[in-house]
Amino acid sequence: MSKRARKRRSRKHGGANHGKRPNA
Repeated sequence: MSKRARKRRSRKHGGANHGKRPNA
């Protein structure tokens, strides 16, 4: 991702089970 594409994509998407897929 470049500097402009800073929207809401985190590095570890479902770290603390936030929303889409529980990635525990």
